[in-house]
Amino acid sequence: MKSSLCILVLVAITPWQTYGYSSFQTRIPNGDKVRDPCDGTTVWQGVGHEAIGGGGPRNPFGLDFHNNGQVWNATLCQKDSDGDGMSNGAELGDPTCVWTPGSTPTEDPTGHPGLCEPWSDPICLEKNTFHNCQTPDFQCDATKAPDVMEYAVRFPETPVPAEETTYICMNFAMPADQDYHVIADRGLIDNAFVMHHILIYGCPNDVEEGDLVNGLNTPFACGMAGEVRCQEVMAIWSVGIPGFCHNENAGFRIGPNGYKYASMQIHWNNPSKRSDHTDSSGMTLFYTPVLRPNNLGNLMIGESVFQIPPREDRYVIESECNSFCSSNTMNGSVHIISGLNHMHYMGRQMTTYMTPAGGQRQTIMHDEHYSYDNPVVHTFQTPHEFHPGDSLSTKCSFTSAHKAVTTTSGEATSQEMCFAFLFYYPKEAFQTVQCTTALGLQTCLLSHPTAVVDGCQLKTFFDNQTMWTQIFGELTVRCEKFFCRKECKTYIQEMRQHPCFNGTIGDYVDRILGAFIGVNEMALYHSCDKEIALEAREACSCTTPNPRPCVEYTGSGASLQVSLYLLLVAMVAIYAK
Repeated sequence: MKSSLCILVLVAITPWQTYGYSSFQTRIPNGDKVRDPCDGTTVWQGVGHEAIGGGGPRNPFGLDFHNNGQVWNATLCQKDSDGDGMSNGAELGDPTCVWTPGSTPTEDPTGHPGLCEPWSDPICLEKNTFHNCQTPDFQCDATKAPDVMEYAVRFPETPVPAEETTYICMNFAMPADQDYHVIADRGLIDNAFVMHHILIYGCPNDVEEGDLVNGLNTPFACGMAGEVRCQEVMAIWSVGIPGFCHNENAGFRIGPNGYKYASMQIHWNNPSKRSDHTDSSGMTLFYTPVLRPNNLGNLMIGESVFQIPPREDRYVIESECNSFCSSNTMNGSVHIISGLNHMHYMGRQMTTYMTPAGGQRQTIMHDEHYSYDNPVVHTFQTPHEFHPGDSLSTKCSFTSAHKAVTTTSGEATSQEMCFAFLFYYPKEAFQTVQCTTALGLQTCLLSHPTAVVDGCQLKTFFDNQTMWTQIFGELTVRCEKFFCRKECKTYIQEMRQHPCFNGTIGDYVDRILGAFIGVNEMALYHSCDKEIALEAREACSCTTPNPRPCVEYTGSGASLQVSLYLLLVAMVAIYAK
């Protein structure tokens, strides 16, 4: 009798619970589409619960939902239950808080309202104690062969600066008693609270220890460039990547005829700027004296200079390594064996394409629900053949709905990236390690000795030191910071007749100059921008309905002088009364 009663109770309760979860899903926008941030694909059935399937303790959103009478309204919509900087409405696809039960949400969900994201952020790791994303175990049968050895390289225990973003590098020597192939790698993570990524850059074979700017086995502060002579990516670790197991036909050559030295770069992310963190992370390289048929290479493609405006549901950045660039940087065909797309936390979707010369564009890597915390390593069982004259392109989609200011591209976690990394063989077929764009301009064209972009032969332009000395000498004599002199305006207008100072190429030149010359010089160069823009729209005149006088001395300084003069005249008139 008791067992029969228990069965009846279970039969009665189970459908009620299933129906209950479904009914709760219909009370919030996109309640049946919220995904687990760990893998970006599994639907979180019980959005308000700590357990992904529902039931048990409520998460922060579930508590707020319960305390709000289990109704969706502006109060709950505008609240940031999980404390990750995004409102519940923005995460559930109702950023304007207009959704009502039964209606269709204006957008797809962008996150989980009860789970702090990104989960690998140190602040979120402290909040999400009820849900820990586990990186899958590294699986690579080739590493179990008796001839395969392990080479572990890691930083000594090092204090992490109390800064949001830190890049730190360390040069080291590779095993070099003979030639080997590195066939796999995996991360050695000491402090997950600060680790963002690790890259190992191989130094070209002609680089000797004395050529390195920094000594061996000693960490040094660096930017994304790291050791300037060592720029060939041979190993990558990022949050969520268990490791790389390379195609049986290729490996990264180390030793006397390969990389003898390398530089390991670590990116620490410390948004709370804590001063008590230390780290000794690194990587393990699996290498073998049994050389494979080909040497492996890595190519980076994508856009390096862009901006994402705030309050955008979807903002797309595109880049192409075009046929000219592939023709001028390749001496033969390659086989692309694997790769991964890379953005930061605003990234939502990314695709990498390959277009054969004269053929149709084909997708080779597509992340429908991109997650920085769970990147997908795309491995091609049948390698993609890429030939000189073919093109590669990337398309990155970002969401900035929760941002109040523009986000720039850059190396910090709070900035964004749009790159793809492709592993290929044979390495010798490419004479470059990257084929990217900057402001949409092909970098291979910008550095090409004879290529002309929009009428500008950029390499010759930048290499003309005599011209630059003359330009900045004239600017110093003719111009004044923050004020526009007539002689300065005339000179700058003459300068900008040169095609390298106009359009998109002009914007690129401006950025390069801003990075390599002083602020004072740039202030002189831009001191008449406002006046030049006004004259481009309408010439100065004293007879138009809205006269804009031509004055010998223009700009904010002149306007201030005129304003002060008029104010004094008015004061005299008032005093005279």
